Amino acid sequence: MGVNTEDKKVVFLPVDASDHSARAFQWYLDNLRGENDELHFSFVIKPIFTTPTVELAMASSPITDIMQSTQENIENAKKLLQKYLIKARRFGISCQAFVHVHAKPGPTLVKFAEEQKVDIIIMGSRGLGLIGRTLLGSVTNYVMLHTKTPLVVIPPPVK
Repeated sequence: MGVNTEDKKVVFLPVDASDHSARAFQWYLDNLRGENDELHFSFVIKPIFTTPTVELAMASSPITDIMQSTQENIENAKKLLQKYLIKARRFGISCQAFVHVHAKPGPTLVKFAEEQKVDIIIMGSRGLGLIGRTLLGSVTNYVMLHTKTPLVVIPPPVK
């Protein structure tokens, strides 16, 4: 499709280590990329323990392990985001990356999109279907139902 030379767009692309995120990014590059775009990548890490009661009940040694594990997860997220930043910059795209630590990725992404005043969100989908979304939940589904920002959902490849 080529590069769009229209006005600047702020594009939000939440990512994780899945092929679904990589596919969404590639779709953006192939179909929507604009010469003046600002691309925001975001990675949400779920904390290991999400309730203060559990955290306070733990002995100091496990808390240290939890903190170390969380720090490792943050470092891994930064490494992944760095790969996306490098690829985007090869295409001359202005971009930033953000790491969030939060128990609920869906609300975190919706709030971030609002705060950053993004023009469009692009997300990959695992293709869970109705039962999978009902039983497992879906971050993409949550964002779709709660954002006021236009959302492009990239489906999984046809098998």
